[in-house]
Amino acid sequence: MAQKVLGGIYPPLPTFFDKQEALDLATLQHHMQRIAQSGIAGYVLMGSNGEAVHLSSDERRRVIETARQTAGEDAQLLAGCGEQSTFATIALCRQAAQSGADFALVLPPFYFRGRMNSTALLAHYRTIADQSPIPVVIYNMPANTAGLDIDAATIIALADHPNIVGVKDSAGDMAKLSQITGKVPEHFRVFAGSAGYLLPALSVGAVGAVAALANIFPHEVCRIQQLFDTGQMAEARILQAHITPANTAVTSTYSVPGLKAALELTHGYGGRPRSPLLPLNQQEREALAQIVKGI
Repeated sequence: MAQKVLGGIYPPLPTFFDKQEALDLATLQHHMQRIAQSGIAGYVLMGSNGEAVHLSSDERRRVIETARQTAGEDAQLLAGCGEQSTFATIALCRQAAQSGADFALVLPPFYFRGRMNSTALLAHYRTIADQSPIPVVIYNMPANTAGLDIDAATIIALADHPNIVGVKDSAGDMAKLSQITGKVPEHFRVFAGSAGYLLPALSVGAVGAVAALANIFPHEVCRIQQLFDTGQMAEARILQAHITPANTAVTSTYSVPGLKAALELTHGYGGRPRSPLLPLNQQEREALAQIVKGI
């Protein structure tokens, strides 16, 4: 049986760049060390917040190797490996394994979205899982895949594969999550794709979240799950409501530039995204500062 991904909170780490847009691995190390003892379960590399689409193959390798060296041998690392072809995705899974990742987080291919029906997606993920040296976690994020939303039936069918061990679902559909958690085998773990609906997701059977906000406020995000696990639901609901505006700001409103700006505002580092993404303008930074100041 494939390695099981632990339940809990996983920050999707930004990839940091210097003023010339080259990799800034020292800041990545600093960031990982800052949040290491906050209660998180592991790290996600090169997800959407990691600007995976802006990185070369060699840069991906260097990011994973640096993260493994920084986190130590026992930390769980999930690395984004989704590409537009099955062939290229398998190559990234193999590279991620060689570089030190524990799991491959695989976004569905969407360039030919009209042909990506359930039959195509089942064949894609099963072929990857057959050939990947590390277990596969499905990454469902319609906002970044031209609206492609992997349906519950497809995810449930894929969960039977012994090398497909979980899903990060960023669609935010609690009815869908409930359907999935009720029908998948024990080895398959379901994660919310945002801290904005962490508590509802836990209530329908999710075991944690890959949450951008955990880069900035990891203790608070982890605390929601701790309160849920100990039955302190009133406190959990209050904290969930408290963090939701900041979560919205660094996800749907301002995206990656907002996440990096929030890190600068709260912790003094973050830098700019890689072009063509632009940093927040002054008006946006001031609005974001008011939101994160309240956490």
